[in-house]
Amino acid sequence: MPQVTGGPAGLNSLLEQVYNECMKDKKNEGYCSRVAWTGAKNAGWYQNKKGEWKKKSVEEIKKDELAKKGGIRRKTQE
Repeated sequence: MPQVTGGPAGLNSLLEQVYNECMKDKKNEGYCSRVAWTGAKNAGWYQNKKGEWKKKSVEEIKKDELAKKGGIRRKTQE
């Protein structure tokens, strides 16, 4: 199961929840790990340049989605 040692409880909780739900159906650890990490990324979790795990605000997530639709890649927050 994907976990971040010493990481934020919210991130680890999300990873665990998504992974366990996936395992109920797929029973493939590698696939479910990728699904969990994708879910975390889509929820706004990212690792900054200092290696710290942060969560984007709702506004930042919306800006990223709009930029993606327009073919623009936004820089990750510091």
